[in-house]
Amino acid sequence: MLNFYFLSIAIVFLSFYSFSTDTLKIEKEIYNQINSYRTKIGKSKLTYSSKNVKSCRNHSLYMGTNWILVHVSSLQEVNASAEIIQLNTTMNQNEIQTAKSVLDIFIKSLPHKKIIESDYREISVGVYITDDEDLWVTIRFY
Repeated sequence: MLNFYFLSIAIVFLSFYSFSTDTLKIEKEIYNQINSYRTKIGKSKLTYSSKNVKSCRNHSLYMGTNWILVHVSSLQEVNASAEIIQLNTTMNQNEIQTAKSVLDIFIKSLPHKKIIESDYREISVGVYITDDEDLWVTIRFY
């Protein structure tokens, strides 16, 4: 019975977390910034895959609550072709500035930049914001 109680609390927390206005704005802005970057370099825009957002959010939540930057053990488990993750501490900015910071950090890393510039068709973005306003980001490409 005790395990059920803790599971119920976790589900309520995740449900509340999933609908955070800041979270949704930042996720949308990261998506917009990636597509803006791709357009500037002559690549097609990525379609947003909302069916996989919850999985990305849950992964960001896992990283943030455990304070560990880690990829999923298998991309097949999450039906993704590639994944990029980040801890970003720029939450004192507005959503657009934060999303630009996330993209800038990824672009400065050659492996991440290659993923963003690859010929994927879809993307999912999930973030988690800690009480200390650290931003944990999971982006998956399909």
